[in-house]
Amino acid sequence: MMDTRAVILLETQARLLLLVHAVAAGVLLGAATHHFLSCRRYLGGDFSAARAERRYAKVVALAYLATFAIGLLEYPTYRVRVRAEYLDAPEAVNAEVALRSEAARRLGGATAPAAPGDLSWVARLFDVKEHLSALGVAAALALWALSRFAHPIARPRLALPYLALSLLVCATAWTAALVGVLTASYRAVGLAS
Repeated sequence: MMDTRAVILLETQARLLLLVHAVAAGVLLGAATHHFLSCRRYLGGDFSAARAERRYAKVVALAYLATFAIGLLEYPTYRVRVRAEYLDAPEAVNAEVALRSEAARRLGGATAPAAPGDLSWVARLFDVKEHLSALGVAAALALWALSRFAHPIARPRLALPYLALSLLVCATAWTAALVGVLTASYRAVGLAS
């Protein structure tokens, strides 16, 4: 029987990639939130934060690209080790619950974990997150381009669409981060060693 662990791209680096992915996502969340907060006054004609906001637009685009690219590098490991072998495999979940219940019994009085039931919904939610993230990358790149070539300070009529695009970028980043943490709370990538 062939050892599939040697076949999955970058599986031995999965934990490191997950950590770097989390750090990049943290930068993205901070920059996207700051960007939105910096440009929300544009609707009233206050452009005092324009310099910082333009810098945030660049950081958001680069952080979104980096976060997405690192996620793509992690995806083969996630697809096999998390989704196929766990989230889409109720027998694996039940076997783990049985093992943990036995360990709890041996500890004498520890509460055994409850069976989570069907976890395929987590995998489907993660799929939605991936699509939202791709949309978020495109929106972040568009926002960066607008901040350079069609900024509301020069074209005030673009203030509302600009703010809406910033909100979209911020919302997709936060949604992706929360779904990613939720998924990792059930099962994260990485070898047991």
